[in-house]
Amino acid sequence: MLLFAAVTLVAAVLVMLPMYQVAVSSVTGPHGVSLDNYAQAFRTPRFVAAIGNSLLLAVLSSVTSMLLGTPIAWLVSRSDMPLRRTIRVLVLASFAVPAFVNALSWVLLAGPNAGALNKAWMALTGADHGFLDIFSMAGLLVVYTATIYPLAFIFMHNAFESMDARMEHAARVLGAGGARVALTVTLPLARPAILAAFIITFLEGLTSYGAPAVIGVPARVYVITTQIWSLFQYPPQIGLAAALSLPLLLVSIALLAAQRLLLGRRGFTTIHGKAGLVRRPELRRWRWPATLFCLAIVFITFVLPNAMLVFEAFYANNYGPLSLRNLTLEHFRYVLVDYIDGAPAIRNSLFTATVAATFGVVLALTSAVIVTRSKSRLASILGLLCLLPLVIPSMVFAVGLVAGYSRGPLVLYGTLWIMILAFLTLNLPYAFMSSSSALASVHTELESAARTLGAPLLRVLRDITMPLVAGGLLTGWIVVFANSLRELSAAALLFTSRTTVIATAIMDLDYASNWGGVAAMSVILLAINASVITVGYRFVGKSLLDPHRR
Repeated sequence: MLLFAAVTLVAAVLVMLPMYQVAVSSVTGPHGVSLDNYAQAFRTPRFVAAIGNSLLLAVLSSVTSMLLGTPIAWLVSRSDMPLRRTIRVLVLASFAVPAFVNALSWVLLAGPNAGALNKAWMALTGADHGFLDIFSMAGLLVVYTATIYPLAFIFMHNAFESMDARMEHAARVLGAGGARVALTVTLPLARPAILAAFIITFLEGLTSYGAPAVIGVPARVYVITTQIWSLFQYPPQIGLAAALSLPLLLVSIALLAAQRLLLGRRGFTTIHGKAGLVRRPELRRWRWPATLFCLAIVFITFVLPNAMLVFEAFYANNYGPLSLRNLTLEHFRYVLVDYIDGAPAIRNSLFTATVAATFGVVLALTSAVIVTRSKSRLASILGLLCLLPLVIPSMVFAVGLVAGYSRGPLVLYGTLWIMILAFLTLNLPYAFMSSSSALASVHTELESAARTLGAPLLRVLRDITMPLVAGGLLTGWIVVFANSLRELSAAALLFTSRTTVIATAIMDLDYASNWGGVAAMSVILLAINASVITVGYRFVGKSLLDPHRR
């Protein structure tokens, strides 16, 4: 009981204190409690325009992401399309690329005059200007979609893979064509995943900061997150920022409540005791057109922009002819040696990500043991606290941390510990879900036997439970580490000159228009994440990239 109280208190402080600070700051004025912050937020034209832009981009990007992710997920999981595994890996790899890195890659590709595609167009046609302009609402939508559609793919792929194929097979036996089966059987059964994917992609678009900061600000297409960030320039207006932030949280909660209401108690279960059919529908003459469609999407959204990023990182002279002589490591030398924030940013990122992942897994495992093994009804409160950060936008949470820890009694603003708190708390749900999933596969008889023989709970966890759930713990650790390394929305508000991390250093290089440095630092970020994920994949297997297969 003492352990339950202690862990619940820690989780409550981590999750609820910043949210409490956001709510209090939003209604606090110079003379006490006031709604002046909300009045100013919703009467200022630039804030109103930003809210409209955020909603428009969120809706459009979620729709386009679903239109891309759903058919690719169906083709990969339910059809006999060639190269299914390759396409799946490439889509998942694109999900690992941070949104702001993806945006920077597209600036290098489609900048109005200096972008590689525009320069190639001008060289081929003799035109005096390019045909693409990434600094526009349309350009921002392209980057949003390229960043978000892998989320839709993951949700729909897992839904299609877990679906029993007997109903579809029965429909085909009765003469229904492939398109009719998909529209009348498959998609209705996947309704929970469709709704969840739409909500998650919508929220991802609504709370995104990286792409709007890189593309939207130069294009003067402002969104809520960039306006919140602007309010932290000197002098910081924390109350006004909180008033703009709180609606994002309320929208998140409302959408998740709407999901539960819409689905209600309807049944969508198709997995039964008997194994379902595994025969894949034949695409026949559409096999290779479908493959080319998927490969084209992956090439445009992942291969081309990241290849451009790597090229920029290793190429010395953008204005000279293409030549092996122009390949260089100078950009890497600059960010690691000459750039004053380069090496410290890498050290800070590795430190904060490692500590957040380690403490996060310890807290998540302890919480999961209490929730899954305890018979107390109060244990569900702890589970809710661990999952609550899923509905808290990163920047909103960062506003709460600034409000809560920038003044006494505990001042953490300006230190790495406030970054660690942000990374740990925001990623706690993933570590908790991974730990809970691993614990579900371990029968309680082993633990009960040890307790019967007199072993205390902590020893049971150390000697029996942890070795058996090591794979799940490693998966959770890697997910928290990778997400912490790429987190920008929270870091943009929390960092100072002494606590810069890789993500904020990349943005600093972007503001200085040092594209070689931007590319080199981005490649370092991707290389660290890829190395950690690859090592984890060797130890954990496919469950690291696909929780459904765990």
